[in-house]
Amino acid sequence: MKSRLLLIALLASCSVFGQQDFKSYSQTYVESNFGVAYINLYYLNDINFLFPGCSFLIGNRKFLSQEIFIDSQIGLAFPSIGTAKIGIGKYNFNKGRASIIGIRIWPTHIYIQQNYLTDRCSRKVSESKLTRLQRRGKTRENLLCGEWTFSLEVGVPEEGTDRYGMLSLASVTMATIGYRIYFD
Repeated sequence: MKSRLLLIALLASCSVFGQQDFKSYSQTYVESNFGVAYINLYYLNDINFLFPGCSFLIGNRKFLSQEIFIDSQIGLAFPSIGTAKIGIGKYNFNKGRASIIGIRIWPTHIYIQQNYLTDRCSRKVSESKLTRLQRRGKTRENLLCGEWTFSLEVGVPEEGTDRYGMLSLASVTMATIGYRIYFD
């Protein structure tokens, strides 16, 4: 009975989205991150230490409704060589903020992320800048906008244990700060 009610609620919510006058769109971006991970090497007598890391990512944010979006990224990282993550988020256009929850596929972590729009897109654009944009056939909407990103991540323990293994690269937790630039 509960599963039927859940199914009906999901179908009703999908029909609500369908009735809005909204057209799905995507935003492509590049992002660089710097952070620190708390590492636990249990197989070496439980050695614990902090380890720095960085990444350079290409991503896409696809809006499913006016506030809900899917955020996905892939790129190069140190020390894991590569990384990828996917999450679902909610954007608050009034405050210029986004909240995302998701999973980093490699190294495997569950994450929460806050994005804060820089004032470059929200502040008044000077007349001289607007003139330069018009000469190139562009408008204010074509300005490159950016966001600061802050994330906290928790590694995934090995199956049947409370130890963090190779899926998470022995990372118990990770904190990052980054900056993302959107393409027009």
